[in-house]
Amino acid sequence: MLIYVDAPFRREHKDELLAGAGGHTFLFKDELEGEQQQLAALLKADILLGNPKPVEWLQQANNLLWIQLYSTGFEYYKHIRLPAVITNMQDYYAQPCAETAIAGILALYRGMDDFAVLKSERKWVGYPIRAELQLLQYKKVFILGTGHIGKRAARILSGFDCKVTFYGRSADAQMKTPQQLEAALPDADIVIACLPGTEETKGLFTSAMIRRLKPTAVFCNVGRGNLPEDEMVLVEALVQRRIGGAVLDVTAEEPIPAGHPLWNCPNTILSQHSGGGNITEYSGIVQLFL
Repeated sequence: MLIYVDAPFRREHKDELLAGAGGHTFLFKDELEGEQQQLAALLKADILLGNPKPVEWLQQANNLLWIQLYSTGFEYYKHIRLPAVITNMQDYYAQPCAETAIAGILALYRGMDDFAVLKSERKWVGYPIRAELQLLQYKKVFILGTGHIGKRAARILSGFDCKVTFYGRSADAQMKTPQQLEAALPDADIVIACLPGTEETKGLFTSAMIRRLKPTAVFCNVGRGNLPEDEMVLVEALVQRRIGGAVLDVTAEEPIPAGHPLWNCPNTILSQHSGGGNITEYSGIVQLFL
């Protein structure tokens, strides 16, 4: 089999692949000179490991028997029609994404973002900060999405005795329509969005929903950046302190431009679409593939 690899692997990851599947021929995109060679290799391949770009290249790859994406999301390839079997990473990123969400919320509640700034300024405030700190314990949390990340986040939150309510289309969701979600939002202390990027979820979290959040509410998004209908409405709510804060792993535009107002939003943690990362991320992808 000829296996084409379009993934940001280091040498040690490539060596793992070669050692684990030595009977096959591997072509690594970053070792080929120019787009012509890369496209030619993709079109000859029997198996693809990775997320090829330009996306349109995949439409031509009719020789492929199997495509293993290194992402859970597949929205960029939804319009592609090929005879190949296509698999994604399923729940592989659920734990790190859930931990990123909870870590960000805890950082806001326990003042860790402020303490980091004070440390950089060598400024001791001490006792007065104590009155501003909050607990995650017993909070009412709305989780948007009943997939792997949402369920993993709920499992972690159970250790904090949080009351979790799910929004989604599955049978175990307590809220199934945007109308139900909007009506219930004033009761939420925290909203954690874990929804995939689809036409149905694009703009699902409307400006009206943002305006219905309570003044202490925290909005967390580890799903897709196009979930908010208008990101600037969220920015205004943060700047005017009409909500308690935000933890954003994903944003409408990535990377966030240097002059974007999100950089200056108070009580906002930007984790730069790194929520699924961990030190063994790519080695784990290789092992799953093998």
